[in-house]
Amino acid sequence: MDSHFVSKSGAVFFASSGDDGAGVSWPAASVNVVAVGGTSLKLDAKNNVVSETAWAGSGGGVSAYEPQPAYQSGWGIAKAGGMRAIPDVALNADPQNGFAIYKSSSGGKGIWYRVGGTSASAPQWAAIRSLGLSASNEKFYSDKASANYATYFRDIISGKNGDCGYFCSARKRYDYVTGLGSR
Repeated sequence: MDSHFVSKSGAVFFASSGDDGAGVSWPAASVNVVAVGGTSLKLDAKNNVVSETAWAGSGGGVSAYEPQPAYQSGWGIAKAGGMRAIPDVALNADPQNGFAIYKSSSGGKGIWYRVGGTSASAPQWAAIRSLGLSASNEKFYSDKASANYATYFRDIISGKNGDCGYFCSARKRYDYVTGLGSR
């Protein structure tokens, strides 16, 4: 089914890594998709980042079926065993500090909701791509490998998405909760 995520026009596909903590889901596991995990972002009154940690609901892990793609192979991702590691990147997904949406009703009155989840993070990365920025797995991994990686990503080094030890904890470089980091 990976062939469904190949575009002749160069479109990049983004998919959420899931909202149930550690674990791998498809299509995020596809080698042709940017898998997007989640963080918990805290801002001050002036919208400056105070902290960003791995979100407990962020999905991630190692695929049992997809081989490690070329863009990940030079990274030496620990414990991947030659298989696809997910997620690739992350963004705020915590519903506690999530995104406001307005749902209108047929009677003209609506309700504001606060939502989150990696299903909110993935479209934001797609929006970054649509703004003409080079958001793709090939670019992400080469940017993170450069000396200026902090220009491209915030490396999320704290938080976890479960009790599975190494695979559930954020750490420097690459981790199975936030991938290469957040933007």
